[in-house]
This record gives sequence, structure tokens and C-alpha cells, in this order.
Amino acid sequence: MDEMKACVITRTEPGAHATAEAVRDLGLTPLIMPAARVEITPATLDLDGVQALLMTSAAAARAIQVTETLKALPLYAVGDATAEAAIAAGFETVISAGGDGATLAVLAADRMSPRQGALLHLRGREVAGDVTGMLRACGFEARHVEVYATHDHPDFKANIAGLLAKDSGFILIHSPAGARRLASAVSELGVGLAAWRIVGLSAACIKPLEALGFKSTRVAETPDEDALMDALRDEVAKQSLE
Repeated sequence: MDEMKACVITRTEPGAHATAEAVRDLGLTPLIMPAARVEITPATLDLDGVQALLMTSAAAARAIQVTETLKALPLYAVGDATAEAAIAAGFETVISAGGDGATLAVLAADRMSPRQGALLHLRGREVAGDVTGMLRACGFEARHVEVYATHDHPDFKANIAGLLAKDSGFILIHSPAGARRLASAVSELGVGLAAWRIVGLSAACIKPLEALGFKSTRVAETPDEDALMDALRDEVAKQSLE
């Protein structure tokens, strides 16, 4: 496959398809290969004394049933994609931090007071940062509940090996967990990576891959989908000049 055309998307579904459309708009051929699959986990939401909800992934919005009681609470989302998923799920008062977990914690601490009640983080089993810990350090009663879990996708390791061995191009990384799964697959299978360029949503997404010998790595200026596409566009342009 032409190096200019292949772009591997390791994001979980259904977000992977939205990313694929944006990749196609850049003139690349998207190859959807989710590193993980999402499983909804049974969870009881104790909302007693809770003044607001926190959410750090769109998967969390899709994993819960939004009741009238939940709708009545403001929801602080880590970024625009998570905010959009929360609105689509039925939440009515949604505030986007437009950043990462630390940005979310800072926004929540700035907008709210510990005296007004607890903060409840709806999250997955794997998280990139300790949002509740940061808020507790600011004097809040902060707790979390796992509403979904991610597991290795059964097809990822087998399919990614063959692709990386024979093709070249770009790989998009949306989460540190996805990066770790890719690094594990690459290390175990001994695949050469010199022809591939990595574009990550954040520095944390790139870190597990730094020592694996990719052609280049690039981090989006801000941890959101638009910035990721801008970074990918720049990498495509840079490649065309080489």
C-alpha cells in the first residue's frame, strides 16, 4: 500500500468510524484496527450528596442509562468529543474542559466548591490520570465508579502484525492504553516499524512507543480530535517534502 495512503486507526468503536471519515478527508485510506473492545460493567451510581459528575471518555456516556436524576446534575467532560457523547446520551448541562484529565480537574475545582457536595467520576477501568486524586488534594470529596472496561481486541494482535510488516504510513493513537497494546503486540511479534509514523493525542499516548523505532512520532498540540487531525495533516505534508 502506498505510504501516503495508509492510516491505521487503533481507536475503539464507534469513535473509530468518525476518525476514519476525517482521515479520508485528508486523502488517506483509513484502516480501522481497534486495539481494544469496550464492555459495559454493571454499576450502581450513588448520587447522594453529589453536586456534579465528571467524565473522561465518550465510552462512559454510552455505557450508562441517563435517568432524570442524572440529567439534573451538571456534567464536566474532559473534552469536546466526550461532551458531545454526553449530550447525545441525554445529559442537559454539559461543560467541556477542552483538554486532559488535569485540565478537567482544574476546571472543576475552579467552578465548584467542596462545601456544595461531592464529585462523582464516571470512568472506565483503565484511566490515564487520577482525576479524583487531584480533586481530593483540592479539598473535594471525589469518588469514582467504573461503568465500562476495555479488553484486548481478539483480532488486533494477529492483524496488526501482518499489516505493519508489509505496508507503511501513519498510525493514530487515541489513548495510552491503546499505545501499550500496540507496543505489546510489536514487541512480542518482532515487527519492523521504520516505515511507520505515529501521531498521538497526547504525550502520554506516545510514551509507550518511544523506543520502538518508528520513522517519526508527533503529538497533537491539544488532546482533542481536531488537533490530532491537524497533526496528521502536518505529518502528511512533511512526508510529501521528503
